This record gives sequence, C-alpha cells and structure tokens, in this order.
Amino acid sequence: MEVSVRKGKILVYRFYELGSEVDLAKAATLVQQRQNTTRFRLDRPGAQAMVVAVEPLTVHMGPVGVTIEDREVSAELDVRVWHYGGVSLCFQIPLAEGTTWPELVRLAHWLERDKGIDALARTRAREFQRDIASAIPVLNDWPTHEDYVVYFLQEVDGISDGALQLFEKVDVPALMLAEPKERLSDQIRRQVREGVSQYSRDDMALIDWNCALVVEPSGSMDVPTVLEFANSQLLEMRYYDDLLDTRLDALYKSVAGKRPGILSNAYSKLGEEAGQMYLEIAEVVENVENSLKVVGDFYLANVFRSASARFRFKDWQTSIDEKLRNMAEMSKLLHSQVSESRSHWLEIIIILLIAVEVVPFLASLF
Repeated sequence: MEVSVRKGKILVYRFYELGSEVDLAKAATLVQQRQNTTRFRLDRPGAQAMVVAVEPLTVHMGPVGVTIEDREVSAELDVRVWHYGGVSLCFQIPLAEGTTWPELVRLAHWLERDKGIDALARTRAREFQRDIASAIPVLNDWPTHEDYVVYFLQEVDGISDGALQLFEKVDVPALMLAEPKERLSDQIRRQVREGVSQYSRDDMALIDWNCALVVEPSGSMDVPTVLEFANSQLLEMRYYDDLLDTRLDALYKSVAGKRPGILSNAYSKLGEEAGQMYLEIAEVVENVENSLKVVGDFYLANVFRSASARFRFKDWQTSIDEKLRNMAEMSKLLHSQVSESRSHWLEIIIILLIAVEVVPFLASLF
C-alpha cells in the first residue's frame, strides 16, 4: 500500500529580532482588541516540568493567502513574541488528504527555494512591530532572519507497524533535505536518522538543522512548540554574536593607532562604554539562555537537546562567551591605560613641585 498523508500540515516558520526587549503585558493590551491572544501552553501531562522563565505571547492572526507552487492556499498565521525581543511567524499550511510521499518531497523542494513566504513574513513582522512599538524600548531593524519547516503528520496511511516504518516504506532523508532527484549517500542517510526521538512506537520527531518531521497521532503541538522555542534562541544567539562583532570592531577602531592627549578622557569614556556594553549584553544573553529549561519530560527534553545539537548551540555560546571576555578585557585594558597615564602625570607633577621647592633653596646657598 502506498504511503500517503490522510491528515497533516506544513508549519513554515520565520524568526525575526524586533527589539531590545518586549513588555508582553503591554503588547497584549495593544493587540488583543483586534486579535485573539493566548499564552504559552504545552499539552503533555509531564510538560509542567518545562520551565519557562517568561511565557511568550501568542497572537492568532487568522487565515492568510499564500502561494504554494501554482495555487493559492489559505494558511493560518500565528505570531509568537518573546520578552527578549524575538518574534516568530508560523504559517500553518494544510496538506490535502491523500498527499503522497513524492508529492510531499516535491513540496519541500519548492518551499526550499520559495521567496514569496519570506517577503510576506517580513512584511507581517514589520507590521506587528509597528503595532506593538510602544511596548519595545529600543526597536531593531536587523536584516537577518531564521527559517524552519516542520512537516507535521497526524494520520498516515500505508504504515501499520509504528512511525519508524516510514524509513522502510519511503525516502525520509529526501524529504528532510528537500532532494526529490538526488541519490543520497548512505552516510547522509545515517546522519539524518540520528535525529530521531520517540515517546511511543506510533509517534516520532526527526530533527535536522533546517526542518523536522513530526508524526503525532494525538495532534499535540508540543514538539513543534519546543522546536520553535529553540529556533528563537538560535536567532538571539546569532543576533548578539553579530552585535558583539560590530561593537568590538568599533572599539578596536577607536583605539587603534591613537594615544589620548594630556587632558583627554577618551580612553576613560571608551572603557566605561565597553564595560556597560559587556554588562548589558551578558545580562540579555544569560536571560535568553535561561528562558527555557527542560527538567522533567524525557521525550520533550530529548527533542530540545537534539535541536540544540543540530543548531550548534554550544558553538554559538562559545563564540559569544569569547567575545564577551574580549570586551571585558578591552574595558580593563582601557581603564588600565587611563590609570597608567594618570600615574605618570602625577609623578611628573610631584617632581615639578619638589623642584619648585628645592631649586630656590639651592639657589639661596650660593
């Protein structure tokens, strides 16, 4: 029997950086008069062990028309905004009943190259940013974004012995890599399959760096929600890594080949700015990293750990930590330079004062 999707959807995500932080209570007040809003919620019985520092605000924007291949499709659009300034847009695109696996792979290939959803998502994100602008102290216009796709299958015909049977019946790696024609190597296939997590035989979460395949007969959206959270954290790490590059480069250029004048306090100002930037960014980065902790539910914890590994969280964290250390050292160096310069001038002044006293005395002896 051919494998086909009886019930499912494609979740197309776009993630943006709106600003320094968001007052979620104020944001909810600004949008709830026009849109339905909810707070973060997971369905699984053990999901209360998912510790969320500040629950994000979800705004249900309703149906929106998107072009898929050569047809117009009505997709549900949800916007979720986090207190640390990130926002995600999720286009829920329904799959037609009876969609075959080759057709699904073809859709994945098309979505991989489509720019229409990018343009629509950015427009909607900027509109949303304007709507809640008064809840954001400092607005950002960072051009970079993250994208992610989740193929969410609730009912699948053609498999009878658990979700892992998909690997025997169809070309799962072809879907994950959006490759309808390439003959993928055994090495690539093994690497793709390493991302599998299961709670029961009938469900499955297969996670890769740019997409995931979720088979969930119950219809629970917990796994996509956790993946959405992980992608939001990835965007924040990328943003602050980029911000640190910019700030450090500006500091290096400010001090390179320059020595402050006798009365200049340029190094002192730069040192204070570097120290302030270090404290501000370190606080925000720590806030982002601690925004979600999985302390109970083994399945969701494994999903989150798998996503963290695929998204290379440790590499980004190491990069940010190293740049924060460089900024702290730069602040210390500048303050040290100022102190050394002041010490030298203090010594010169003391010598001059001594000379003022000693020279007349010596002159009186002759």
